[in-house]
Amino acid sequence: MVKHFIGNILLSSNMAELQISNQSGKIIEAVKRSLTEVDLRKSKQKFSPDLVQRTLEQLQRFNQLLRDYGVIEVYLFGTERLSRIVNAVYLVDQIESETGLRLKWLNANQESYYRQIAMRANGDNINDMLAQNVFVMGMTSDRLDLGYYEAQQFRFNQHSAIGPIRLAQTINQLAVETVDQMAFTNEYISSKMADFWHMLPEHQKSETLIIQGSEMLQKILLSDQASSTFLNQQHLDTLLHDFNLMSDQAVSDRYHIEVSQVPFALTEMLLVEHVRQAIGAKQIYIVRLNVLDGIVANLSRHQNGEKDIMTAARGISDRYLVEQQHRDVVLDFAWQLFDRLKRVHRLENRDRLLLGVAALVHDVGSFINSQRHYQYSEEILKGIDFYGLSTTEQRMIAAIARYHSAEVPDSNLQEVQEFSPVQRIRIAKLSALLRLADALDDSRRQKITKLSISLKDQNIVVVASSEQDLQLEILVFNQKARFFESVFGRAVKLKQRRQHFS
Repeated sequence: MVKHFIGNILLSSNMAELQISNQSGKIIEAVKRSLTEVDLRKSKQKFSPDLVQRTLEQLQRFNQLLRDYGVIEVYLFGTERLSRIVNAVYLVDQIESETGLRLKWLNANQESYYRQIAMRANGDNINDMLAQNVFVMGMTSDRLDLGYYEAQQFRFNQHSAIGPIRLAQTINQLAVETVDQMAFTNEYISSKMADFWHMLPEHQKSETLIIQGSEMLQKILLSDQASSTFLNQQHLDTLLHDFNLMSDQAVSDRYHIEVSQVPFALTEMLLVEHVRQAIGAKQIYIVRLNVLDGIVANLSRHQNGEKDIMTAARGISDRYLVEQQHRDVVLDFAWQLFDRLKRVHRLENRDRLLLGVAALVHDVGSFINSQRHYQYSEEILKGIDFYGLSTTEQRMIAAIARYHSAEVPDSNLQEVQEFSPVQRIRIAKLSALLRLADALDDSRRQKITKLSISLKDQNIVVVASSEQDLQLEILVFNQKARFFESVFGRAVKLKQRRQHFS
């Protein structure tokens, strides 16, 4: 039997990583290569010809290793920070031309999602922590993510655009003449994080803060062989004291980091301390897990990734005070329609997830105005970061919400021209399914107790069991069915089966 291996490559602004795994996610080979030393003082960077060449050469080496293992299924990802480099679009073209690999950009929400997938797949130590109430803090250069777990169940994830490098760059510009830079930094962090804490959902007290992506703390505290360590309050206080009072050269000598990295390390530690104090955690656990670890772990499909995405979407719905009973029954009807009409729609499992997310958030526009709420839903959802979804998927959710009610895209799908033809068809199909599911509870009274769906010739019959009168639902369903019939080329009707309870 021929072994089937999968290759996953992640490119960041200063690193190229490859992991070869089997289909269950077991790592067969892992390689990490530095591409360049990033100058943290620069807020904008550009790929030099030399860096482009080094990147291409490293990818060719990866390709050779993949061929040695007989790997034909290969995926190449790029981080959001990499995508923001001025001439990144040219790098993508050159990579495909020279290596045949097509790069897929990850947004920051996906990176956070994969880091947490990696954490949950990491073993008993972290799973034991997650059995309690735990916060998970993820950091990139310009973003902070805070996830929360109760009894190993994901509850929410919230982010702030206040990553340690961006924060240090801003403070460096503002605090040129300040005497006590540490006090200034603490006050600045508190001011920028005030709204973040105000909007944080309800949670229980947490004893532990798990930290991912903390580059400076990893350099200072973890050896090359170590994958994790605990940091207690006394040790963190010592680090803050040394970094604040010692000269940059003395800190560099003691903690083995570059002199230019000292102010960024101090800012990162102050940010960690701010979060620790805010949630009241007594211990900090630092793990060396990254996005690629999560991408590979996700292959096994043993994680609760899709469930977490739905939980986060439900949190968005709650934030905008969407009526819960209507939302939940629409979700149930939408998934029943999807599952029983697979021969008709020919969509994939990922589309089922997108339909579920759209069902949870389609009414957020009512928070602004119930009239033409579908338009407000689209506007709100375009500005929301969905945990675990790609940027394109996020825009698709907004478009599906727009067309769940009264409006429909025209026959040429002109209103969704920003999407590819394939994506436009997916939006139309998912919108058509959501319209029917929404119509089945148009009264907002959850009258229907059971659905049965049958295909007869080219017609679809939906039978709704209810002891109550369904005249409104049947009328609205038949109106909304016109778009479904246009998309799928099949007539669909709603009929009632009377239930009588003694």
